Amino acid sequence: MTVYEVLTVALITALATLAALAIYLGLLNWIGALYVVRCSACHHLAFNSRRDPRASCPHCEHPTLLHPIYAARHRDAPVHVLDDRLRF
Repeated sequence: MTVYEVLTVALITALATLAALAIYLGLLNWIGALYVVRCSACHHLAFNSRRDPRASCPHCEHPTLLHPIYAARHRDAPVHVLDDRLRF
């Protein structure tokens, strides 16, 4: 029973930390210090200090780190993302 209590406390702590981080990122966006923009090359969401879209993002630069299973199964094919526009 003690293992479940420790795991529950660890899960609650992790979720609280992620929620606080999301709040701080939202506040940075609100004051204009950080923007969530689309990458020009692959259209993934990325952070930028300006409202301009980024030329490339970590998804473009390091596809093996961010999509390891796909990269292991398709060694010759680069990781492509379809054009997925945001819909509000």
